[in-house]
Amino acid sequence: MRTESAVEAAGSRRLVEAAAWRTRLTEEGVDGSAEFEVWLAAHEDNRRAWFQVQEPWDLFGEQAHSPELIELRRAALGRARDAGRHRWLGSSGAWPKLATAAALAVVVIGGLLTWHAGRPDVYRTQIGERRVVTLIDGSKIALDSQTEVRVSYSPEARDLSLLRGQARFDVAKDVERPFSVYAAGRKVVATGTAFNVDLIGSEALITLIEGRVVIFTEADESGASARRVISKETAATGEGPRSVRGDQTVELTAGEQLVIASGAAPNVTTANVEQTTAWQNGRLVFENEPLTSVIERMNRYSTRALRIVDPRAAKLRMSGVFNTGDIESFVATMTAYLPVQAETLPGGDIQLRHR
Repeated sequence: MRTESAVEAAGSRRLVEAAAWRTRLTEEGVDGSAEFEVWLAAHEDNRRAWFQVQEPWDLFGEQAHSPELIELRRAALGRARDAGRHRWLGSSGAWPKLATAAALAVVVIGGLLTWHAGRPDVYRTQIGERRVVTLIDGSKIALDSQTEVRVSYSPEARDLSLLRGQARFDVAKDVERPFSVYAAGRKVVATGTAFNVDLIGSEALITLIEGRVVIFTEADESGASARRVISKETAATGEGPRSVRGDQTVELTAGEQLVIASGAAPNVTTANVEQTTAWQNGRLVFENEPLTSVIERMNRYSTRALRIVDPRAAKLRMSGVFNTGDIESFVATMTAYLPVQAETLPGGDIQLRHR
């Protein structure tokens, strides 16, 4: 009759073997082998041990293939590798330590996977930096300068938050798992589409480039009260922007833009998509925009801040096309065409006032 300690030792051996097999198969980049199948079929307890190792490995599906998680798994399997190598040497005196090492590897693997699945990925850009991030489902985020996006994926949903700055989202189609972006108290829901979200001061601009999106308030994400607030036909008549209630669900079609500003009702208008996305090519296009908004956009790309210190200057409006980060050319053009004077401060910042 086998003693309890003998049973525990046998179970520990099988756990070590399972961890060693997981290490070996991962490093060889295969799902199995004839030798592995023989080991698996040799005893039902081998299958149980394999399940203990494999279950956390498969738990999070496509997230397990992200570069960050692969690196975490590699570190955890390093512990199992050491145990597995000793297993083939058959050193009986080492089994208790090896069993502990293998069990620790299983715990670490599962813990790392659980921790990573619950931890959102955060992507940031610095002043003057732009980057494009490809997510694990093939969706892409183009981040403008000084932008921060938080990404949380699960089997049921793709949830993102634009915390600051501006980003373009090109969404991989997956009708069973909505792609949602939270920004400025709104939730933009899409399946396969492309749209741009810009947070500038107290204003948010959500522009649909192609496809279809539905925009909910945080208070009403069910869509029960959804209705179109403006159609492409309405926009074509030149009727102009149409205000919507702050709690109203909005559906956009390509070329439309939802404008959200504090102290004003949201409105949907026709957008110039080429102008809206010009930042991706290093250009900013302004068309009769308030100088305050223009300055905020220019400040995204420069360590030298432009500051309006005169209320009269703040009320001016400006048009033009400028290269991002080219503060000198911008100031020269602005002071030439607007009644504004610029003063460079000792630290390099530039004060603007009416003249």
